[in-house]
Amino acid sequence: MKSDGVDIALNPSVLDFVEDIKTLEQACLAVARHLFVALIEALDDALLAQKPKHYKCVGKRRRTLSTLIGDIVIHRRLYVHASKKRGKKKGSKARFLLDERLNIQPRRRVTHGLLRLIVSAATRLSFREVSEMLEEAGFPRISHTTIHNEVRRYGELQSQVLQQSKELLFVAGQRVENVELRKVPVLFIEADGIIVNCQGADTTKLELKLAAIHEGWEELGKRRKLKKATTVIGLFNGGDDFWETVTAQLMKTYDLTDTQIVINGDGADWIQKTAKDYFADAIVQLDRYHLIGDLRLAVGQKAANDLLAQLDRGDVTVFVDTLEAMAPRIPEKRREVYGKLLNLCKKYPEHLLDYRHRLGNEYEGIRLHGMGAAETMVDKKVANRMKKRGMLWSRIGACAMASLLMLRSNDQLFQWLDRHPENDVLNPVPRLRQQVITSGHEAPGEWLRVAMPSLGYSTKPWVIALRNLSGFSTAL
Repeated sequence: MKSDGVDIALNPSVLDFVEDIKTLEQACLAVARHLFVALIEALDDALLAQKPKHYKCVGKRRRTLSTLIGDIVIHRRLYVHASKKRGKKKGSKARFLLDERLNIQPRRRVTHGLLRLIVSAATRLSFREVSEMLEEAGFPRISHTTIHNEVRRYGELQSQVLQQSKELLFVAGQRVENVELRKVPVLFIEADGIIVNCQGADTTKLELKLAAIHEGWEELGKRRKLKKATTVIGLFNGGDDFWETVTAQLMKTYDLTDTQIVINGDGADWIQKTAKDYFADAIVQLDRYHLIGDLRLAVGQKAANDLLAQLDRGDVTVFVDTLEAMAPRIPEKRREVYGKLLNLCKKYPEHLLDYRHRLGNEYEGIRLHGMGAAETMVDKKVANRMKKRGMLWSRIGACAMASLLMLRSNDQLFQWLDRHPENDVLNPVPRLRQQVITSGHEAPGEWLRVAMPSLGYSTKPWVIALRNLSGFSTAL
């Protein structure tokens, strides 16, 4: 090494310029940067003796890295493959052994420690605010464009993972192997959506969808907390895409064979209608908060209370008939809300009752309570970042940010970043298809006898027909 960082750190002369705690802190950071560079260059020296055969060093190249302790400049050796006759093998790739050893990516300035801070902050603040915060806190100055690119990149990778999980389950028929799945008597899924502004030319609005999944409630004194709550958040191409993704995530954790599923949501068709296509035996209900609010807007406080009392007694038919009979007495200004509510109630009468009318106030030892957590989760986990600041999102950018918000909500963000994925997640279906074609020892008929959740769960007419014709196993 040209200089010994340890000797510098132990040299009392570093204190000569210290006037107060601020300058002492700056001195410590300067020593840390010097030591960092010294250790990196020492490792580069050691790698020289271990270089691969037929590779030679052609000099050093300079590079700047932004770290948690500030910007550092390093010089590391460049290696090229040398053939015996030509000196340099045509088409061979130059290598930085130091970059490979430390997993320093090409054309990437930010190191992993600082990247964790940037991505975490960007799920709470705008990219420009993150850039300003870093500079004010004494970290290296990173432009908001660089921050945007890094955050979007990791969000897109997570979106690809969600897509892969869905296709493995619904297209390739593969389940998560070697994982002990949880069995629970009842599982709750609360679904909701949120509209964010879009900057694309084709549309001005995008709907993000959220599923809050939990196993019930834990009593914390006078408060309650959702038990083992997880979320699925994203920009989906309709209800089918959403429920397939939710199912794929559930199948990583739960064995749903004997589980009673309860689904709660507002009147959107992608919740009330499509959910039954994937969970045929589930109890689907209209969210009580939305139902009560719309009733009060449509018919007034007193009439709404009388109608709700009928529902509480389980008189769904009386409720719908009474609501319909009130049409002549509805003021003009309330007719639009009333009409939408009446159509919804006539369309989904079986979803009007609270799920506890069928399960009771306790089920398999689990105390049951009213549902409605999705509304709060949408507000706290999505709207605070993506809606309330007048922001415009591209479709790709909104999908990427939603994926990161999902990871943060599930306390998986740092775990995901620490895995440091660098390659795109490939679609597994073509590779599985190629495996069948090229493998001589495996009979395609055996490979095709796999569980197909899309055929097993769905009650769509075309799925039922395929299920009867296919001979696929639907057991999960």
